[in-house]
Amino acid sequence: MYKILVAIDGSDHSEKVIEETIKIAKALEAEVTVLNVTGEYDFKSTISIHMSDDYWEQVKKNMKEEAEKIVGKAAERLKEQGINAKTEVLLGKQSPADGICKMADRGDFNLLIMGSRRVRGLKEAFLGSVSNKVSHCTEKNVLIIK
Repeated sequence: MYKILVAIDGSDHSEKVIEETIKIAKALEAEVTVLNVTGEYDFKSTISIHMSDDYWEQVKKNMKEEAEKIVGKAAERLKEQGINAKTEVLLGKQSPADGICKMADRGDFNLLIMGSRRVRGLKEAFLGSVSNKVSHCTEKNVLIIK
């Protein structure tokens, strides 16, 4: 069976990514795993240093719950279209690109689909683009939805 990994972040652009994934998955009769990578990289170290352990655990719990809502909603849309869909959330100290690449490489996926927010200028020069990093760090075929 053809397997697709689709990485989304819950942004408005993720809706377009899911719509394109539906078209492709239907045509290929593919199984889809919806992935969200979220975690401690979202906070600057100076902020997290001042949080108590209990507070930090609550923050992580809330982040995981939000990520599960994001992938759950997308998987439900896929299932409504007759597509076999699973969800996966990676939470921890990793960048989105690293998490996506790890998931893609450890799975037997035929295709990775993700979006590009088209960040340009200095921000891209300093931060890099997640889709650009992923396209270079995995051996899997990557389809970037613009």
